[in-house]
This record gives sequence, structure tokens and C-alpha cells, in this order.
Amino acid sequence: MTNYSHLCKEQRNNIEYLISLNKSFSYIGKAVSSDRTTISKEIKRNRYVKYDKNHFDQNIIQNTISKCKTLKKPPYVCNPCPNKKYCLNAKVYYNAKVAQEHYEEVLSSSREGVDISPEVAEEIEKSIVPLIKNKKQSINQVYINHSDILYMSKPTFYKYVDLNVLSLSNIDLPKKVKYKSRKKKYDNDYKRKISLLKGRTYEDYLDFISKHPKMNICEMDTVEGKKGHKVLLTILIKNTKFMFIRLLDKKNIACVNKEINKLKEKLGIKLFSKIFRIILTDNGIEFYDPLCIEIDYNTGNKTCNVFYCKPYSSWQKSNIERNHEYIRRVFPKGYDLDNVTEKQIQKLEETINNIPRDILKGKTPYEETLKYYPDLIKKLNYRYIKPDDVSLNIESIL
Repeated sequence: MTNYSHLCKEQRNNIEYLISLNKSFSYIGKAVSSDRTTISKEIKRNRYVKYDKNHFDQNIIQNTISKCKTLKKPPYVCNPCPNKKYCLNAKVYYNAKVAQEHYEEVLSSSREGVDISPEVAEEIEKSIVPLIKNKKQSINQVYINHSDILYMSKPTFYKYVDLNVLSLSNIDLPKKVKYKSRKKKYDNDYKRKISLLKGRTYEDYLDFISKHPKMNICEMDTVEGKKGHKVLLTILIKNTKFMFIRLLDKKNIACVNKEINKLKEKLGIKLFSKIFRIILTDNGIEFYDPLCIEIDYNTGNKTCNVFYCKPYSSWQKSNIERNHEYIRRVFPKGYDLDNVTEKQIQKLEETINNIPRDILKGKTPYEETLKYYPDLIKKLNYRYIKPDDVSLNIESIL
């Protein structure tokens, strides 16, 4: 059963959407890979009374619930109620954004003062600071690899940076990449007429994964450098966070299909189908040939299932969006990729996949993929990189 604290923003968005469809907790649990009791606890912890200043006050919530019989049974909120527009009672809602902010507020804590000895500060200066400043390693990365030195919490570490206890500044710390809504104009009427998109919507995706919980899920996207130049194709294995990165001459269907066919040929259809069984991508025109991805044209058999997020809804594939942060540390937005080689992109790919993650309990995507899909690592000849040799400094990649 998934622990409550493990629910992420993506899962909360899915919970809110499925509640609005009046789906059962069991159905929602399968869709977000959690237990039905976890869903129930999540909703009860983060439901709120709309338009009330103290909207998380349990006395106010319980008083509101006492006035409505419907709120005393699942889903315990007004989201799916068909009469909410006409009801005069106060409303209790579950909202993913509000729930995430409430969760982070409850989770966060900070300590006052500086509780660190000169000896420990000196050890951090010698061992940790160079990894962050020179090799561009993240705070998370050094925490996983040097927990013997960094005994304090991450918020405390950031506080020491702000207080100038260490020779680091905020500019040395990798910042979270912010993704803005794309400015492309989507012709939704035209897309709805394309028969290939039938059965491949985000709603179809949620329904499909709830019925096939054991099938492997991947997320696919592209990362642009300078507009009109070469781009990167990225595919992420959701359960191991392993990310494939391929250099495309152009951002179009032909270039995407070429790389997909290369993967099929190198891995073999059996392994390709196992790894890429379910693919979730966005509405980029470069992905508008799902049959090339899904079908093995040698046999005519279907190898995988492609689904599309809603326009302007990057949160629906948040795993790969979050992973793009590592690419942006090396190639910031607007960087010209025309002079970058495939060999250099492979080095970047290997580097990123050797960075440990909290969500993997300190393991790297490389280690987790080697554990679950050893044939993939062997066939693509991926290499292991020692923790302190991992560097996202652009000079070490190019």
C-alpha cells in the first residue's frame, strides 16, 4: 500500500479528476497506484470549505458535513455532486493544487540558529562544496552519496547557505525548472476528426492503466534548444526513472519514427514491447504517427499503446517533465544543439541515469533498470558511473 506521504502532484491531479467523474476509491487507487484507504485518507486530510478563511478548520468542515447526508459517504466532498450549483449549503471540495500546498505546508519545518561545529563546516567545505560548485551536482545527489557528512536536514543546509556558513550562494544551487504553457495554437476541432486519436485520450489512458496495472508505463516528450534547430527526443521509464535521450535533426514525425525504429531493431520487438508497453506523450505534431510506434510492420502485431495528454497539461506526464531539469542544467533553454554530437548526448544520458533519486530510495535509474531490465542495459551497452564522477558541468559533457 502506498504511503500517504508518497502521493505526488501528478497523483493528486488524477485523484481530483477521477473524483469529478464519481469513480470509486478502488478505481482511483488502481489509477494512481495506491490503496483505496490511502485515497480516502488523502481526501479527508485535504478537503476544505470553499470561501472560508479557515477552510482547513476541522470544526468548520464537520459542521458543514453535518448539514448534508451526501458528504457523510464517499467521496466525502462536493466535487461530483450534480446539485452543487443550486445547493445553498457551504461546499466541501478536494482540489489538487490546494491539497499539494497544504501537504507541503504541513511537511515543511525549519530550525532557528546555527547548530554546526567548525569541524563539520570545514569537512563540508572540502568534500561537498566542490561537488556542487564544480561538478554541478544537486543537493539531493550529494545527500544520498554523503549522508555520513550531511547529517542535517536539507532545509537546514539551505539555511546555512543563506546565512553564509558555507562558501556557496543560491546561484550555485540547481534551480527547479519552471515549465510554461506552450504557445502553440492547437486546432482541437481538426484533431478530433483524426481517427487515429480515438481511444488514445488521457481519459482512455487512465482507464487502460487501471485495467492493466502490471504493464510498464513510459512518458515521451521533446526538449528544444534554439528554435528551428536540432531537438532532443526523451522517453522515460516511469517505475525506474531511466531516461532515453536521442538527438533529432528536426522536430518532426519522420525523425521521431526513425529513432523509434532504431530502438525496435536494437532491442528486438519482444523487449521493446515489454519496456514501452504503454506510452504517454503530448499533442506535439512530431508524435502524430502512433501506428509507427504501436505496430510491428514485419508481423502486423501491436507492440504497445500510445496515449496523448490534454493540450497545455504537462502535469499529466510530470515524471519526464521533472527529469528534464537535468538536461536544462547542461543545455539551458535557447541553447543551439546543432553542434552537439550523438556521442555527447549518450554521455549526457548515462550521466543523468547515474544520479540517485529519493523516489528510488537512494538508488540510481541505472541501478533500478539493471535490476528490472538487465537485457536493456546489456543491449544498449550502458555504463555505470561512480557517484563522485557524475558531473552535469557542460565542459564534462561536451
